[in-house]
Amino acid sequence: MIRLRNVTKRYGETAAVDGVTLEVKEGETVVLLGTSGCGKTTTLKLINRLENLSSGHIEVAGADIRSQKPEELRRKIGYVIQGAGLFPHYTVQENIAVVPRLLRWDKTDTKARTRAVLELLGLPPEQFLFKFPHELSGGQQQRVGLARALVTDPPVILMDEPFGALDPITRNNIRREFKSLEALLHKTTVLVTHDVQEAFELADRICLMDAGKVQQLGTPQELVFQPANAFVTHFLQEHLFQLQLQVLRLHQLRPFLPLAPSDCAPNTIILPDTANVLEAMQRLSAAGKPQDLFLQSATDAPARSASVSELLSAVARLTPTLRL
Repeated sequence: MIRLRNVTKRYGETAAVDGVTLEVKEGETVVLLGTSGCGKTTTLKLINRLENLSSGHIEVAGADIRSQKPEELRRKIGYVIQGAGLFPHYTVQENIAVVPRLLRWDKTDTKARTRAVLELLGLPPEQFLFKFPHELSGGQQQRVGLARALVTDPPVILMDEPFGALDPITRNNIRREFKSLEALLHKTTVLVTHDVQEAFELADRICLMDAGKVQQLGTPQELVFQPANAFVTHFLQEHLFQLQLQVLRLHQLRPFLPLAPSDCAPNTIILPDTANVLEAMQRLSAAGKPQDLFLQSATDAPARSASVSELLSAVARLTPTLRL
């Protein structure tokens, strides 16, 4: 869906993006991760021509981006920025309808689609349509910004630090909801963040950048257990144990866990074995008293159970095999 081939962007003698090659598959979420100044936002802006290439090629849906006028290209790509970027003198309805108006949509169709996308994002139209941005919380503003990007149902969504302006609690809540939003299912998404936990929570694959170059492109599990170089290892070191728990799925631990008893105790926590280990640990810790975990399998595999110590032991036995 999106292909970058040897993409470079120079400002004078400085290469902000230096020979980046990257492919984002249809329906995939790729996160551009790195510290400030690493080139991730510039890379994102090159895709919708908010910045122009110095050299290289970018294709979206099989077409070279330079074969289209910038404004025509951008109308086919949803774009969400930090702080939502809403027009302060427009109502929610008017903000969301900006692109449909440019595309000369029928007014009745625009209103119907505006209401529908607000519903999808958990903002009842009767309550929010005629409010102004200053009347909304930070989380609500960000949802309206996302609604504006989604209203024309574009196949591609670009997101630049979309949760960066939110307070930590609101940020965590909206981030958890992000992956389950029906409106984003099957969208091809490129998201920029400097937040390691955010990247590992939201990405199908992560593109870790430094000094304008790609240091590693891979799944979250590949970055954690098969780092490509010393930079990747050092970058993730501070969060490594939590990331290990976050990327490992309970079904991967099954061979190292005891068989479950024939019946579950009343206080047993039940999770599907597709859940990650961090979620299981958090659920067990939040219980406030010793409890076991019961793993439900989507297949006919024997049921397994585990305590906190048994989970940690299983992780310790599994992780060396993943580093091979």
